[in-house]
Amino acid sequence: MSTAETSELDETGKIDITDIYNKPDPRVYYSTLKDLDYQIPETAKPVFQRVISAYRQAYGKDKVRVLDVGCSYGVNAAILKCDLEMDQLYDLYASQAGRSTQRDQLLAHDQTLMEERIKDAELEVVGLDISKSAIDYAVAAHLLDDGVAANLEAGAPPPEAAAVLDEADLVISTGCIGYIGKKTMEGILDANAPRRPWMAHFVLRMFPFDEIGTMLEDFGYVTEKVENQTFVQRRFASDEEREHVLQRLSELVSTPSTGLTPSKCPAVRAQSITVRTRWRTRRAVSAFSVQIGASTRSTSDWSISRTGLVPMWGKA
Repeated sequence: MSTAETSELDETGKIDITDIYNKPDPRVYYSTLKDLDYQIPETAKPVFQRVISAYRQAYGKDKVRVLDVGCSYGVNAAILKCDLEMDQLYDLYASQAGRSTQRDQLLAHDQTLMEERIKDAELEVVGLDISKSAIDYAVAAHLLDDGVAANLEAGAPPPEAAAVLDEADLVISTGCIGYIGKKTMEGILDANAPRRPWMAHFVLRMFPFDEIGTMLEDFGYVTEKVENQTFVQRRFASDEEREHVLQRLSELVSTPSTGLTPSKCPAVRAQSITVRTRWRTRRAVSAFSVQIGASTRSTSDWSISRTGLVPMWGKA
């Protein structure tokens, strides 16, 4: 049996696979997630690429610094910087050859991969995760340009951590919200003050975004959700997990805005939430909304946040 199939459920009703994030390299992480058909980083990729493109167009700059919250071993960084797909990462880390490779050899291979395959040299990705093992590997492998292991739910980031979080142009996440909450987002915003980075998040439907959204509103952000579309995160590990998650969704709503049909849900799905700051130039608003409209072609919720001079999306 796989690690996922033998894992117990956590308090949220999902399987507890915390241990896969605390290994010295990502092979167990990818092997476990491959068994679950985990795909949200690849699903989110075209959305993030369009947001990054819109940011560059809005500010007339090529260099973009992305902060990936809950980055684990740098999967989003690898996909965005090298234009990789999940199957390529699974082949690298979860194949028989990958599993038999020594850690030092794996690190050297990753460093070479980042040098040879990088497609967006102006994209800088830094990571925040609670797992020091995952951060250490991702930085050593050059997947992340920098990273910090910290639990911002427990308190404000220390100065050395805040220095890594600072100067973010875009904050992204693909499934960590619910495990992190408004305290983490507040810590990120405080570290970036007075700047207000854009945000784009894929949020599991079982975790409401309301509390974070209310906090972000106090910082001048507006949260918008892509309606009537969800994005596959992974398949359920067991009938038990499916039952618990769908029960949680049923308890959440019944609210019309979720568009949930629990009985027909074969996989863990996310919704796309965009958190944007209230004001921006009208030209930038127009370009950004076009990019977003063209990008929603998978199944998860996402959101974007930013500030400006004229209300975005044509709303006064």
